[in-house]
Amino acid sequence: MTPSEKDAFQHKVLEKAGKLESLSADFAQNRSMEMMDGEAESKGKIYFMAPNQLKWEYHQPYNYQLLFIDSKLFIADGTHFQEVDMSSNKIFEKMGDMISGSMNGKILSAEKDFAVTYYNKEKPVAKLIPKNKKLSEMVKEIWISFDASHLITNVKLIDSSGDFTEIALKNIKLNQPIADSVFKH
Repeated sequence: MTPSEKDAFQHKVLEKAGKLESLSADFAQNRSMEMMDGEAESKGKIYFMAPNQLKWEYHQPYNYQLLFIDSKLFIADGTHFQEVDMSSNKIFEKMGDMISGSMNGKILSAEKDFAVTYYNKEKPVAKLIPKNKKLSEMVKEIWISFDASHLITNVKLIDSSGDFTEIALKNIKLNQPIADSVFKH
């Protein structure tokens, strides 16, 4: 994208993110690793409630939940429950911000943490490269795809080895009520 196209696109994405109060969607996640034949696929639901609640519910191939609230991460797999204070580790805290920002588009304004390049292929795409050395050891690149209405539809995280996780969102519902119980741990 040209600089003016980039500015206009980023403005529209951030404007949409600013109006986002809630998001729910189905997701399909594919994990591709060099050591593995084929890809591992997971499916589930994602819920986001502004400003700082994000829940991933994995339904296939197993039940597993990740809940981000403020600077806390809650992990539940049916039999075990774990709470992680991400604020005690700056890298975990940045990862939490990155995950939440990837869902609402606000990561595009994190230019102090990421080098951002925009492309206008079949659909708009943003490529983010972490500037933080420790974060870049975990995530080499993030590719975020948008639909025509500037809504995020796909996130691809590539780690330093070249393995990647790709998340595609479907049946996206914006600013619809989400029960408070969804964000209980």
